[in-house]
Amino acid sequence: MIMLKGIQQYSIDLVSYIIKRKERCGESVRNGWGNRRFSILSKLIVTFLIVISPMYVVGTQINDWGSTLVRKEIFKSLQFQLLFYRTSLENEVDRLLRLQREYVNDEDLESLSITSESLTDYQKLASIKRFQARLNVMKQSSLYVARASAYIPPIGRTISTDELSGNLLQDKLSQLKKDAAVPHRGLFYHDGEKVLLREYYPTTQAAEGRDPMFVLELELSIPKIKQYLSQMSDSKLGGAAVIHPDWEIVSTSNEEAYASISSPLREQSLQLEKAGTTDSPAEMRTVSIEKQQFLTVSAYSPALGVTLLAFVPENAVMGALDRYRLYMWLITLVAIVVVVLFSLYMYRLIHRPLQKLIRAFRKVESGDLQVALAYKSSDEFHDLYEQFNYMVTHLNKLVFEVYEQKIRVQQSELKQLQSQINPHFLYNSFYLLYRMTKANDFDNSTRFSKYLGDYFQYVTRNGVEEVPLELELQHVRALCEIQTIRFSGHITFSIDQLEEVFKTFMVPRLILQPLVENAYQHGFEFEHENRHVKIRFTTVTHDSGSVLLFVSVEDNGKGMMADELEHWQGWLNGKEQPTEITGVLNVHRRLRLKYGDLAGVRIASRPSGGLSVSIVIPLPASIPKEREG
Repeated sequence: MIMLKGIQQYSIDLVSYIIKRKERCGESVRNGWGNRRFSILSKLIVTFLIVISPMYVVGTQINDWGSTLVRKEIFKSLQFQLLFYRTSLENEVDRLLRLQREYVNDEDLESLSITSESLTDYQKLASIKRFQARLNVMKQSSLYVARASAYIPPIGRTISTDELSGNLLQDKLSQLKKDAAVPHRGLFYHDGEKVLLREYYPTTQAAEGRDPMFVLELELSIPKIKQYLSQMSDSKLGGAAVIHPDWEIVSTSNEEAYASISSPLREQSLQLEKAGTTDSPAEMRTVSIEKQQFLTVSAYSPALGVTLLAFVPENAVMGALDRYRLYMWLITLVAIVVVVLFSLYMYRLIHRPLQKLIRAFRKVESGDLQVALAYKSSDEFHDLYEQFNYMVTHLNKLVFEVYEQKIRVQQSELKQLQSQINPHFLYNSFYLLYRMTKANDFDNSTRFSKYLGDYFQYVTRNGVEEVPLELELQHVRALCEIQTIRFSGHITFSIDQLEEVFKTFMVPRLILQPLVENAYQHGFEFEHENRHVKIRFTTVTHDSGSVLLFVSVEDNGKGMMADELEHWQGWLNGKEQPTEITGVLNVHRRLRLKYGDLAGVRIASRPSGGLSVSIVIPLPASIPKEREG
């Protein structure tokens, strides 16, 4: 109460100061009112014209200079953009080729192609499955790979990401040996519809017409390449293409323009390939096609033996510059008209509302806090009057507004805490992945990478405040799988079946992760055996009639001392203030802010040993009560 009185006194003093300043200014104006030569309206018009005139002159000069500069920069930008796309494509193809060469030394591939006679049928099948899994990894490593295959002539089999094992037909083997004799760079176009990357082993044996031990093949996705090319030209009449003397991949809706532009480039690509060019800068030309100018940018790739082309209509990038000068004149005319009208309107708009506001301030100065202003127009004075009314009528609620602001700050703090990632968990996870990879434990490393990717994708997702409970459980399951691999199965876990009615129930994101992390980090001691973490679900009817959903994270570890448990109960009930905000307290505050006092975190010791940490969420009336426990 003392604080509110102080605020009232401060507000009244502030109003008195404003009125006194206003009265001094008004007195000065009245003293010179009879000697004025120009009205306020005239001064407003002249002032606005004086202000905009230099800006117009400077703007005209800047427009002329900018037009010239923009033309040059557009040319440079198109060149740099095409070179960037060329480099990106070369790097991606080079990466895939190096990845293929790494697979040459695969143990399963060597055993199938070299020592297949010593393998049993079961060993062959197991090797085929393992190698197919690695082919899937190769396929998933790039958006541009549509299919990864391996042809193994010694066993007459084909392994691919689409088929576990198929027969290698003699026609296919003959075609592979025939293709090996044709020199090509990087990309290989086959059957008029496939872009391939191949690795023969051994290379010389295939080139001499003999059966290779195996052939690795990556089929690139032409739709993905076209999608990649579409990024190079966003104009509807423009386009982009990868041009080889014998084939092409085109992304354009303007076929006529492309046909005229690509013809000389195909011949140029053939000449550069014959000359063995090792470097080729981007070239820009202006081509006229049916009275329409096109800007074309092309760059030959010696590494791939192809030419990248991008073309756009000139008016799509340059047309707007030619209209700027006309727009400047139109803007000038409109500005003069607007200045006159605006000055007249401002003169009428400001004078009367200000007088009314001054009279209201004088009432507040005298101590009348019940004054209220009414204003019909929806302009800035309407907002000013509304704020004045708010200040007067709601002054006694300032404390509550401060408290509300504190809650907003707290929500911001909780959101920041929510997005934090434990650095030790990140370091340990990557170190464990390194050890598994070094030990050739590809099965566990593949699983671990999958779970780790799902975990960080979920944690770092932005803009999503609420998720279905089922999705939150999937995230926790990924975390538990990661911990199971980290602890080599010494800590097991189980998750009860979630009832169908709760799967789509929306909950705040990342409310279960801190509870599960605490169970793994603090719930067990080194000598503890049969360590287990369990997540279960129960519903309880509260005395108020509300149905509460309990999601409990239980462990059979060392539990919690009585005094420590008492401290936690005090923190969760608001009787004590913690020295720092932990993940569990963060979850508790978020649940309380969203669902009210019935929600939150409950901690209890288990009779059989260990600890049970539960999140409690009141269920809406639309969700029926399935069970109680």
